[in-house]
Amino acid sequence: MKQINNLLRYFGSDQRGVFAVTFALVAIVLVATTGAVVDFVAIQNARSLSQSTLDSTTLALHSQVDNKTEAELLSLAQNLLNERMATIDLSANVETVNIDIDEGTLFIEARFAVPTSFLSLVGISTINTRISSEVTSKSLNIEVALVLDNTGSMAGRKLDALKEASNLLINELMPDDTNPDIKIGIVPFNRYVNIGRGNRNEPGLDIDDDYTYRPPGQSCRNTYPDSTRRCDSRRETYECTRDGVPATCRRTVYFNCTGTRGERVRVCTPRSTQNYRWRGCMASRHIRDLDTIDSDYQFGVPGVVWRWNTCRVRPLTQLTSDRDTLRRAVRAMYARDNTYIPTGLMWGWRILSPGIPFTDGVPYDGENKKIIVLMTDGRNTVSPSTRWSPNEPAGHRIHRGNNAGIANTKTEEICTNVKREDIIVYTIAFEVDDNNIRDILSDCAGNGGRYFDAGNSAELQRAFADIADDLQNLRVSR
Repeated sequence: MKQINNLLRYFGSDQRGVFAVTFALVAIVLVATTGAVVDFVAIQNARSLSQSTLDSTTLALHSQVDNKTEAELLSLAQNLLNERMATIDLSANVETVNIDIDEGTLFIEARFAVPTSFLSLVGISTINTRISSEVTSKSLNIEVALVLDNTGSMAGRKLDALKEASNLLINELMPDDTNPDIKIGIVPFNRYVNIGRGNRNEPGLDIDDDYTYRPPGQSCRNTYPDSTRRCDSRRETYECTRDGVPATCRRTVYFNCTGTRGERVRVCTPRSTQNYRWRGCMASRHIRDLDTIDSDYQFGVPGVVWRWNTCRVRPLTQLTSDRDTLRRAVRAMYARDNTYIPTGLMWGWRILSPGIPFTDGVPYDGENKKIIVLMTDGRNTVSPSTRWSPNEPAGHRIHRGNNAGIANTKTEEICTNVKREDIIVYTIAFEVDDNNIRDILSDCAGNGGRYFDAGNSAELQRAFADIADDLQNLRVSR
């Protein structure tokens, strides 16, 4: 017995392993405490993501308030949340769904479980956070005009990136096939905007009738009826510019020519009949101030009536709640011709306006929000010039000038006038290396909108995603 007591006293007084054990215990607490900061940041990010997901779910289900029970909507909300959170390390449990038929209100509350990393060392493996979202029929109606650069410099990967980013925004704002609380219009632009031939007779437009014209005199050319000249040929590439941006072009080169052209014979014939047609594109009003305002349509917006097709851009899409219509419009876009930003901005403004030429827009008031999203990849490369028509006096202005200063000034004036209508303006510079146009776009954004400088395709998508998040927040009542 005495030996056992001595052994116990010896063990109690031996401190050789105490520090290691104590340090190990304290280290766990220190690591957990320090890591709690990391977990806290992750939890805040997860909460923000969860709130955004719940908001989009509530918006998606709001249209079914009148024909679903609270129990049915709870089940639908749970399924939607599970689907939308499948790719992130979060889980959600819908706890409350309330409907107010009279007010058209849908309220959803859910509990999200956020896994921890460092706090799990001290037994806290998850943090629960409860969030809610409410949408009512009295929530703001949203009208968005996507004014999108479809110029030649956008050809290839840049246009592909724009299509992907545009669809991302459309899908985020329109989770259903039809979405009555939100309308989106699309305005592709290059030198002109194409309003579609079906809109020829809309009020506020000044589009000449198609006509046929035979110029006086003769057209002469040289011919070589006895030519024995023969050449080999090949296609080669060379450096050129497309809408002010360096590009690679192709041309035919002739070589190893043999034989002679022979005697030259001059042949003259009456000039050919020219058929002037309007193909959907619109010019500018010749009174300078009318170029930059959405009013005074007794002086109509002129159509481009010409003998060949100068209208090389897809027709705009007026405000619609139909998601598939917008997707088809995005898919159909192609890149051609030069840049004149003012025409895109003006027609973006016109499709939002409640007045002529188009009257789809709701009135300007606090119950509605109107948004322009302007995206371009470069500077203005054309400007208005005088009318082309050979048998009518100068008046309307087509876009064949090259005065970038005039085009930039008009861009700035339109931006100022648009913002006076309390229209929210977002602007996106996509791989732009011109500081002047960057400054113009930055100044143009306003009324709660933002400017984005997207240096690559990923940043372009991020810009459109951020805009979609901003607009979603406008629609959620709390």
